Amino acid sequence: MVNIAEIVRMYINENPDIKDYLNRGIINVSALAREIMANTQINDFDAAMAALKRYKANGLPAYSSEILDRSNLEMSSNISLIVVKKSYDSLKIITGIVGNLKKLNSINLVETKNCFSIVGDNDTIRGFANFFSDDQIIQLRKDLGQLTIISPEEIEKTKGYINFITLLLYRAGINILHIISFYSDTIIILDEKDLTNAFKIISAKMVER
Repeated sequence: MVNIAEIVRMYINENPDIKDYLNRGIINVSALAREIMANTQINDFDAAMAALKRYKANGLPAYSSEILDRSNLEMSSNISLIVVKKSYDSLKIITGIVGNLKKLNSINLVETKNCFSIVGDNDTIRGFANFFSDDQIIQLRKDLGQLTIISPEEIEKTKGYINFITLLLYRAGINILHIISFYSDTIIILDEKDLTNAFKIISAKMVER
């Protein structure tokens, strides 16, 4: 037997923008029910409507674009990325370079299980690359774009925020190369050719309300 309520819940959760509009009461529920029926195995319109009316996000607050409205969006071009194998030698090199940087916020450094990833402007990353051997470097890419979203602290307790942003770019055919999210900052690395369009898409959502 088809669990209509569960299908409706999953459909809404997989579409954060719809979830946002539904929670804010600014979506045509009848039209949404028909859309869900067209994309799922539900055939009963009344049951779909009933499930939508019963639907409520539970647990932590669901994502609301109001948080994005209160965020700041920055765009940077001429960005490079270097990924190096994780080792004590690599860490020593990175620590030495970082200690001599004139601007502390000129790079973003991420440590994973097997590697270190460093993002910065082309000149800075070129300087990093000179200190590593070819065997240490896993990936080196230049002329990328970076979007930085600085949001209110409550994003840490808000479900669906990152999913909402990545879905916006996915629907526009924009590929995200890397995404970093810590505390209130979200950093998105993408091809430079997509940078302006991605900036416009996210900016439009910030002023849509």
